[in-house]
Amino acid sequence: MKKQFKLDKSMAMYTEASKIIPGGVGSNARLMKSVCHEFGPCSIFIEKAVGSHIWDIDGNEYVDYRLGYGPVILGHSYKKIHTAVHKADEKGLVYASDNELMIDVAKKVIDFVPSIDMLRFAGSGTEATMGAIRVAKAFTKKDKIIKFEGHYHGWHDAVAFSTKPGYQSPREAIPASWGISKGMSQYTLVCEWNEPEEIEHIVKENYKDVAAIITEPVMGNCSAIPPANGYLNYLKELCEEYDIILIFDEVKTGFRLGKGGAQELFGVYPDLSTFAKSLGNGYPIAAFGGRKDIMELIGPGKVMHGGTYSANPVSLSASKATLEELEKDSVWAHLENYGKSMMKGIDEILDDHKIPHVVHGYPTIFQYLFTEKEKIINYRDLAHCDMKQFTEVQYELLKRGIMIDENGEEAIYTSYSHSKDDLNKTLEALNEAIGAMK
Repeated sequence: MKKQFKLDKSMAMYTEASKIIPGGVGSNARLMKSVCHEFGPCSIFIEKAVGSHIWDIDGNEYVDYRLGYGPVILGHSYKKIHTAVHKADEKGLVYASDNELMIDVAKKVIDFVPSIDMLRFAGSGTEATMGAIRVAKAFTKKDKIIKFEGHYHGWHDAVAFSTKPGYQSPREAIPASWGISKGMSQYTLVCEWNEPEEIEHIVKENYKDVAAIITEPVMGNCSAIPPANGYLNYLKELCEEYDIILIFDEVKTGFRLGKGGAQELFGVYPDLSTFAKSLGNGYPIAAFGGRKDIMELIGPGKVMHGGTYSANPVSLSASKATLEELEKDSVWAHLENYGKSMMKGIDEILDDHKIPHVVHGYPTIFQYLFTEKEKIINYRDLAHCDMKQFTEVQYELLKRGIMIDENGEEAIYTSYSHSKDDLNKTLEALNEAIGAMK
C-alpha cells in the first residue's frame, strides 16, 4: 500500500521556528507556498540527505533536484569529501593563519580556469561578488556597475536590485529589499539581458562612470536561461572597447557546466570571476579571481578583503576533494548523459501531453517552462510562462517523491550521484503528475 504524503511534522516545526526565527527559515529562498496552503509560506524540514536522495522529518524520501540550490555537484554526503573533511576537522577549523591547503586549492582552481591568474577565497558567493566588484572599482577608479534584470549576485547593497522586479516594472534599479540606502541605486545600472542594443546604449551613455559589468553567463537564478549566440562575446568586446571590467558570476555555473565553468564552455574569458557552490560540493567556500594586474591591488592599505572563515582548512579540504573528483572524465560523462536524458525525457512527456513548453539549459542546470513562446531569452519573457501550472505540477511531483523547486524561476540541478533508477522514477512521476492535472 502506497504511503500517504504528509508534512505534519514539518508544519509543526515551521510553526515553532516562526516564533523565534524571522519567517521561520534560515534563508528567505527556503519558503514554499505549494506545500502548505493553509499556512501560507512555510518550509519542509529535512532529516538527512545521502547521494541523490533527501528525507524530510515526516519520513518522505525524494530524488533531489534542488541540491541545495546548486552546490551539490557530486552528491550529498559524498564519501571522499566526508573522509577529507573529517581528517581536516581533527586538526582544527580556524587558525587566524593560513595553511598549505589554500595554495593547493588555489593552484587547482587556476589550472581549471585559464582566465584566473590570482584569487582570494571567501565564505559565500555574496562575499565573492562583493570582493570582485570592489577590486574592479579600485582598478578602474570608477563607481558604477551594470547588472541585468533577473540576475542574482548575492544580497549585498551593490547588487540587490532588480533580481525579481516584476515583469512589467520600469527598467531601472529597483531595490530587492527594504533597508537599502536610497542613494545606492545611482551606482547600479540595470539592463535587460540578451539584448545587445540595450546594453550598448547604456554603456555608451555611462562608460566614463562604469567600473564593471557583472553577469551570470547562464541565468542560474532565472530558469537557467542561456545566453543568446554571441552575446557573451559581445559583452567582452564592449568592455574592452570602453575600459570596463567584465565579471562573470559563476557561483552557480562554475565547476557545474564543466571543469572551467561557463567561460570554458562558451570560450569567453572575463577579467574577473566569482565561484562558490560546486567549488565545495556544499561546504561553505567561495573564491573570486582573475587578472593579476587587478587582483594584486588587494592588500593592506589598498583594497580591503578579509574573513574569519576565508580559506579555512575544513572547507578547503572539501574543495580539494571535490576538484579531484571533477578531474575525472567519467564524472563529466555521467553528468552529461544523465542531464541530456532527463531533458529529452521531459520534452517528450510534455509533447505527448500536447502541452506547449520549452526545455532549455544544460545537462547539469536546466528548466522546463509552460509557454507558447518558442524561446525564453530574459527575465521579462517569464511573463509569458504559466508559473501557476508549474507550481501545481511541482506539488504533484513532491507527492511522488521528486523534489524540484516550486518556483519555475529556479533551475533543476543534477549530480554525479543520480542513477538510472532516479531518472526512470523522475520521468514516470512527471508523466503521472501531468496526467493528474487534467
